[in-house]
Amino acid sequence: MRLGRLNKRITIRRAAAPTRNAMNEPVEVWTDFGSFMAEQVQQRPTESWKAGQTAAQSERVWRVRWTARTATISPLDRLICDGREFEITAASEMGRRAGVEIVGIAFSEKGAAA
Repeated sequence: MRLGRLNKRITIRRAAAPTRNAMNEPVEVWTDFGSFMAEQVQQRPTESWKAGQTAAQSERVWRVRWTARTATISPLDRLICDGREFEITAASEMGRRAGVEIVGIAFSEKGAAA
């Protein structure tokens, strides 16, 4: 993996211990696990019409260098790139500790204009 291609800064967020709100309901808390330089390899935006709403999603693929920290990235984590939050759907090792390939999906929904 060439260093010059790593031109995107991504942040991996990991779930922390849940807390409780004023109504004693559990609230998810996400903390920053690490910030890494990545290469954005692929982007596939799609849009669909479901239940009277337009639902758009964007799937992206990033590659980061392999380290002991990046090797622990999993679908339980979230990824932030360019101010947008992605749910990680897959993270797999490339080659023999050459890098980690991360696949993430961001969703956005817009209600139909009535």
